[in-house]
Amino acid sequence: MPFDPELDKAPELLARAARAAGSRPDLTQGGGGNVSVKIGAERMLVKASGSQLKDLTPRSGWALVNYGNIRRRIASGPGGEDEFSDYICSQALPVKGLRPARPSIETGFHALLSTVVIHTHSVYANILNMCEEGHRLGKELFPSAEFVPYRSPGPQLCSAINDRARSSGPQVFFLANHGLAVAHAGVDGALELNEKVNETIRRGLSLPPYPAPAAASGLSAHNAGRLAHYGARFMLEHVLSPDQALYCGPAELEGRCGPAENEVLAALFYILDCMAALKLTPRFLTRADVAYFDTMKSGRYSRK
Repeated sequence: MPFDPELDKAPELLARAARAAGSRPDLTQGGGGNVSVKIGAERMLVKASGSQLKDLTPRSGWALVNYGNIRRRIASGPGGEDEFSDYICSQALPVKGLRPARPSIETGFHALLSTVVIHTHSVYANILNMCEEGHRLGKELFPSAEFVPYRSPGPQLCSAINDRARSSGPQVFFLANHGLAVAHAGVDGALELNEKVNETIRRGLSLPPYPAPAAASGLSAHNAGRLAHYGARFMLEHVLSPDQALYCGPAELEGRCGPAENEVLAALFYILDCMAALKLTPRFLTRADVAYFDTMKSGRYSRK
């Protein structure tokens, strides 16, 4: 029998977590970030591919999957990117009254963690994730957190997290050059843990306020100013994250961009500016890491 969202509170819990994480551009930019809520031992609601957290509702923007099967697949070896992407899609389950939705590529690592997972591209966490000194600084602030070296989204990242994952209890993952993932038994606990981690970094590093976003067609004035400082060639040749590889190509840096691209650029400039002020050393992705996104079957990462 198809899952009926009208008879379960999980969709509203998922939407609440998504709204909280997706309404802040310092935590989520463009289509980045993800949330999930597990129902029992096998089923999980997770943000759908291509949707934005801030737009998720109890009736749209998410998929239902058999996370038990996905977890077992990862444990036995997820396989290659194409194969793993197909497998995740094959685990989508019908939902009464909703059109089928494709699970996000990040569904795999959500399957491995506790009941509620909130994954963001927090600029505060990514200052640690994107610099050479980040692991040392992060361990001083969060001794019990997990720090995962950079792995491409998909089976590589899932395998790395599987080695450190716990299926219950609170947990914090710093994903190098990517983002932050927190897991907890409930939505309130996950939201509180997410806020605590970000506030600890803000205070611990004495970070400046995040610049208020400005709606813009083309580059915002703020981004145009920071781009003039760093230079378009530098931004194209020095890639910090998957989001930069996907959102910040030559056309976008020439001004052919919208709100999502401006959000990603503002986050990158904040991270670079903070690292410069703190005398931290940026750690950029390799050429092979960047080229990998052009080969991914899931629609150039589908902007997640």
